Amino acid sequence: MIVCLYGRACAPFVEPVVRDLSAAAAAAGGEIQPLTIEAALTDQERRAAVHRLYVLPFDPPPSSEWPTAPAALVRALFPRIDVATSFAVQDLCWDKVATQERLLDRGLPVPETLMSAEPAEVYEFVRAHGFAILKERFSCGGQGHVVVWFEGDQLVADSGSHQYPLHLVTEGTRRLHGDGLVYPAPFYVQRLVADVGPRGVTPGQVLRAYIVDNHVIFWSERYRDRYQRPSDWLINVARGAKYRFVLSVSEEVRKVALRSAEVIGMRIGAVDVIRTGSQGPYVLEVDTDGYHMMIDRQFKEIPEYREFFDLDRYIAEALLVEPETPKSRTRAEAGKL
Repeated sequence: MIVCLYGRACAPFVEPVVRDLSAAAAAAGGEIQPLTIEAALTDQERRAAVHRLYVLPFDPPPSSEWPTAPAALVRALFPRIDVATSFAVQDLCWDKVATQERLLDRGLPVPETLMSAEPAEVYEFVRAHGFAILKERFSCGGQGHVVVWFEGDQLVADSGSHQYPLHLVTEGTRRLHGDGLVYPAPFYVQRLVADVGPRGVTPGQVLRAYIVDNHVIFWSERYRDRYQRPSDWLINVARGAKYRFVLSVSEEVRKVALRSAEVIGMRIGAVDVIRTGSQGPYVLEVDTDGYHMMIDRQFKEIPEYREFFDLDRYIAEALLVEPETPKSRTRAEAGKL
């Protein structure tokens, strides 16, 4: 039995995806069943019937009997099953710094980035690049990111709802202090990829490759109709950006996306790539479904959406394919090798 594992607390936003995966599997002549982590804890008979898992967000319920770490809990519940996306890959995609380090180590292009606990190093980085993005380390759908730049000698941050004088400190908690924002270390700051000229700032084009089993099945682009303030350069759907589908990209962009998925070890997921007329492509991040997070599927709401762009259909079809079992050689065949 193939199941889609998730948590009850995540059901409001996860269950639509579970339904789409189940419907796609049924249309392909197979079956993917929903299963909550809470039900799995109590239903030993059903656990025993599972041979493959597709993991969506969940939090391990408190228990004195079972491990509390997600990967250890799943292995304890399902000791001999195939997890379609390994927990190592889920954790790597969740940690954007670790993802970027892996990409850089394997020669993939990423925007210039600084990870530091020293405010002075951040000031130097921002002065060198003009505009930068102070990011959350862990996947957050763009929430918590701020665009930063200098106005005179004052570092300024735009969060989308407010623009603040920004005060970097080595320790403490993030908080408002007067009219300013106090932001403690560690700092994860990345150069804004954009063309800057006499007419202002033109942000890069943000493309997303949806990848299943080493194939880019389709592309989308995130964009804004207009840019009114620096935070609008954070082209994220949660911040008001829109989706549209892209039917073709350059061979260079396609190769960068596929190579990124390969070095991360991601079988199913999405790779975000940014480019401008004069720079890039650069890899922004690599995302996959998992217990931490889920690939955004809001593109299903746009008018151009049709079966060709159905990510869950491609995922379901991939999950239904049973891996080939190596054939054992006869003694005579082995002697010919």
